[in-house]
Amino acid sequence: MGILDKIGKAIDALMEEENENYDKGVEFEKYVINLFNPKYFSIADWTRDSSGKHDIRVESDSNPDLTVRYLPTNEKFSVECKFRSNLYDGKLRWTYGQKIEDYRQYARENNIPTFIAIGLGGYPDEPDRMFCIPLEAAKYPELYPSIYEKYERDPRKQFFWKRDMLS
Repeated sequence: MGILDKIGKAIDALMEEENENYDKGVEFEKYVINLFNPKYFSIADWTRDSSGKHDIRVESDSNPDLTVRYLPTNEKFSVECKFRSNLYDGKLRWTYGQKIEDYRQYARENNIPTFIAIGLGGYPDEPDRMFCIPLEAAKYPELYPSIYEKYERDPRKQFFWKRDMLS
């Protein structure tokens, strides 16, 4: 096998892994959406993640995945959904530095509470564990258990909204 064949196979493997991760992310987003009871919540926006499919940057792709409206009070909040199969060196790696700033900017500009919903272990449509972390508490791309475990929730339980807090 020549060097070009090896490079081609490596690129194919990376593309397959990227597509698999994208599919897992979409599946977890759908799982999260189903935890919002339509009697109390509506999905005001669902980011489409178009930048990876085209050669241009789409500004809205920097926004959190979901903007949700709590119907009884008309309040809005946003949710970024992340699924992770496992921890990395004992920490929960949920993003990289620039994305945190994108989410903070979105929260500031829209004056909207923002949360990070993370599924850990199991499958994207049936995670073993789940966390719903306010963006202000998710200050770093990697979170220690002392941070994320404070926000653990039953992954099968419907979401609840009260006083600017999603649980």
